[in-house]
Amino acid sequence: MNNANIIAANCKSLEVAAFMVAKSHGNINPILLGAKIAMIENLRTRLAKGEIVEFDYVKKGASTNGTKVIRHAIGCLYGAIVAPRISGNGAPNAIYGNQTYWDLERNQFRCFSYETIVKVY
Repeated sequence: MNNANIIAANCKSLEVAAFMVAKSHGNINPILLGAKIAMIENLRTRLAKGEIVEFDYVKKGASTNGTKVIRHAIGCLYGAIVAPRISGNGAPNAIYGNQTYWDLERNQFRCFSYETIVKVY
């Protein structure tokens, strides 16, 4: 049996996929959905390992004249920089389909919706 066309998916990937399908009212291209899930999983895995990751996403509410604004980000999740700033007094953003990260350029927390991811470097 040839397994070359099988994509491994974990429970979190399936939750993200279901969220994106629901948010798009079922109008998301399955190929685009698969590509986005792969990018999100790559980004989440690398951030969880403590890597500093470069990625692009569509900035919320920042479109001018109907054009989307792409935000280039360099971020991480863990480390001496982030640990003192975590208060842990709220619900994790992931349950709303968002990824929170520490922006190394702006020196503050940022988040984006999973469906807005464009590229992971």
